[in-house]
Order: sequence, then structure tokens, then C-alpha cells
Amino acid sequence: MNKAFSYLLILLILPGYTALGQALPPAAEPSPAPGEEDPQAIIDDEEIMEEGEAEEELERQFSLAEPGLSGVLIDRTITMIGKTFYRQFSQLSLERPVLSNTTLSVHERPDARWGSQVWIAENNRILFQATLPPRLSEIDQYVQIAADQVEEMIIQRTIMQALDSDPDLADEEI
Repeated sequence: MNKAFSYLLILLILPGYTALGQALPPAAEPSPAPGEEDPQAIIDDEEIMEEGEAEEELERQFSLAEPGLSGVLIDRTITMIGKTFYRQFSQLSLERPVLSNTTLSVHERPDARWGSQVWIAENNRILFQATLPPRLSEIDQYVQIAADQVEEMIIQRTIMQALDSDPDLADEEI
């Protein structure tokens, strides 16, 4: 009885094979009635249309011509002073629309004797650089100056790009 049940189960699970291991011929699909369209032809037409429009749809959905992320602030600081500077700068940059829409990174190089050297960069271009003192109480002044300077440099760069648009040269070739 167990063998018969397992044999029946195998036949139900694998309908394309017989008990002897020979493949059954595929069942013929009924042809559409006169006046009706073949459903497979409709699916093939949709696939052809989708292939042609796939690139345009991806471009529209994901805006592939534009950079993906904007307004990201990356933390590359190490010490407590650097982390405090980053935290205060990020809070201040949220209040300023120019800074909140720009991708920046805050870097730090600590020095036990002189304090930490901190710089803010956009696309490997340094916009602000300063040496922070070892005391946390003076960081507020540096953060305010950094935000003002970075915002001013971004505005100047945007204005220069708008006025100096040469279609023959890319950004790196100037």
C-alpha cells in the first residue's frame, strides 16, 4: 500500500514524466476560435513594447541622468572633538537650504599637541579647513564660521557654473 501511494504521489507531482522515465509529449494548446485573438500573441506584443520602452521608463522613474543622492553629510571624524564638530555642523546645515541639498564630508586628522585638523569637502574639493582647539567650549565659533564659509563657496560655485557653461568642456577639464 505504501508503494502504491508513493507511486501515485510521484505521478501527481511530476505530470510530465511516466513511471518508466519517459517524457510525455506536451499537450497541444487549443487554437483560438475564429474571430478571437491568440492570448500568447498579445503577451508577445506587450513584451516587445515593454523592451522598447523599458529604458525610457527607467530613466523617468529613477532619473538616471541626475545624481542619485543629494544632501548627504558624511562623518569621517575620529575623536570626541571631531564628532562634536560634525554633530553641530550637521544640525546647523539642516537649517540652511543650500547646505542641506549638498553632499559634503567632514574629515578629521587628530593631533595630540595642537588639536584636531578638520576640513569639509565636496567631491574631494576642500571648502573649509581649520585646526580645532582641544577644548570643546570653543567649537561653536568654528562651526558657525564653517557653515558660513561652506555656504558661500557653494553659492559662488553655483553662480560660476551658471555663467561659465561651456558645452565643450566637462567639469574636470577646466
